[in-house]
Amino acid sequence: MIKRIAMVDERRCVSCGACVKECPKGALSVKNGIHAFADPELCVGCGKCAKICPADCIRVLDRPEPVPSVKAGTKRPRRWYDYLWIWTIIYFALGFFNIIFAWLGMIDFMVPILIALFGGDKWFCNNLCGRGQLLTVLGEKKKLSRNRPAPGWISSKAFRYGFLVFFLTMFGNMLFQTWLVFSGAASLRQAVKLFWTFRVPWSFAYTPGLVPDWIAQYSFGFYSIMLTSTLIGLIVMALYRPRTWCSFCPMGTMTQLICRLKHR
Repeated sequence: MIKRIAMVDERRCVSCGACVKECPKGALSVKNGIHAFADPELCVGCGKCAKICPADCIRVLDRPEPVPSVKAGTKRPRRWYDYLWIWTIIYFALGFFNIIFAWLGMIDFMVPILIALFGGDKWFCNNLCGRGQLLTVLGEKKKLSRNRPAPGWISSKAFRYGFLVFFLTMFGNMLFQTWLVFSGAASLRQAVKLFWTFRVPWSFAYTPGLVPDWIAQYSFGFYSIMLTSTLIGLIVMALYRPRTWCSFCPMGTMTQLICRLKHR
């Protein structure tokens, strides 16, 4: 007799897809890139999804009417893109030795937005995000996470949208600094800025004259953003649940907002 079922708080769900990969019965899916949904004909109420949810928005409750059985389901099979966490490591390694490779990170910026705009879902976040996968590998499989619920304000709309505005402001400032170098009003700064505050010399990763200075400046700025956001993700992974970063990731927030607008 199946007496329990997973229930998703749609208002708090960040549609990261962590629960989809965790479910042993394949009962969970992300609906229109907006929120997760548990199929009552497949869910057995095991609670694994609730334990992995970074926004702590899944509860396993008593079914209004217990059912004798549910449809046979299986955990989502492994696919080639489940190993994209390796790409995340390669990306940072390449940028460490040659900062120009930082431009490759634009893939992680443009593809999610294009998928949300034209596909109307968060397929990138749910399947292709190497950073989210890396946090899962380190936090869940390597046991580097305390695996405790994060404070509610971290996944609140106020914090998520506020952090998105802050992130876009910092991104705009990076573009402005690139423009200053392009126009000749400023010189190239061969440094990586961590947490938008601490400037770390990074001249070992660039040979002057290899590319125009503005291209190099953009590389240093973009690598700074990518490295900073990953470090934040690792910190909250260690303190809370593995993919806590996903609950306030600016790209995840932006693409979810696009999906909401498309499916109004």
